[in-house]
Amino acid sequence: MTKGEVVDYYESVSARLLPHLVDRPLTLQRFPQGIAKQGFMQKNAGKGFPSFIDHFELPKQGGTVDAPVIHDLEGLVYLANQNTITFHIPAFRTTDVEHPDRLVFDLDPAEGDIDGARLAARATGDLLDSLSVPSWLMASGSKGFHVVTPLAPTVSFDQIGRFAQALAVMLASAQPDQMTVEFLKKERKGRVFVDWMRNHFGATGVAPYSLRPLSQAPIATPIDWEELPTTTPDGFDLRSFELAADPWADASPFDLSAVVAKIDQLVSERGIKLPDFDRFGRDLEKGKA
Repeated sequence: MTKGEVVDYYESVSARLLPHLVDRPLTLQRFPQGIAKQGFMQKNAGKGFPSFIDHFELPKQGGTVDAPVIHDLEGLVYLANQNTITFHIPAFRTTDVEHPDRLVFDLDPAEGDIDGARLAARATGDLLDSLSVPSWLMASGSKGFHVVTPLAPTVSFDQIGRFAQALAVMLASAQPDQMTVEFLKKERKGRVFVDWMRNHFGATGVAPYSLRPLSQAPIATPIDWEELPTTTPDGFDLRSFELAADPWADASPFDLSAVVAKIDQLVSERGIKLPDFDRFGRDLEKGKA
């Protein structure tokens, strides 16, 4: 597969992809020598980037990041031409860095456990539905599925992090043989990892319609919930993908503030204790890294 095919693909899906990328500090997964050679994650905008790509300064441990921000197709095509295969996005836009505008659960199964990934995705959607929180589904283009809710920017990262953790612990507690919140792979024992940590300020997730740097170039693809039983996480790829009706067309920002306010009560009612994690997923009580 050629760079030209990659650029053509990103142009063809730009109307769907750009709303997820515009005004977000991007992390670019680039492969200048193709995916057979070592690539890298680029968080800083290149000094030679053109003027239509903005630079946005963000804090990081020990300094700052000068992240690239695009606003239109011109920026998207330029970055694809710079050997960007995958676009990773944070849960906020440059217009409001204090409040997340998306909630994401990354359901990460053991290799090849598609049934487990489907079960975890369905359970996550059902739990959100029980709280009257709408959710949308994405085949990640890798091993699992993502469950996503667009948010009105009304809650803080501390609030969304606690909410996401609480739901992940509820899911793992309800089906402990199938799901876990154990960060270390050796502790998962074949269970699906309910990764709630994509909702921290410094975390990113793969953008919808991004290619993945894997054989056949699978695509992170939004799907309908009805497609879950018949869709594999990597079932869409560069050469077979065709745009159909947008399964996320009805997605609109949801105000999570009222639900977040009740999360401590909900946790208490279910007799659940939330482990004290830091933003790197370490259980501070157990000392796990």
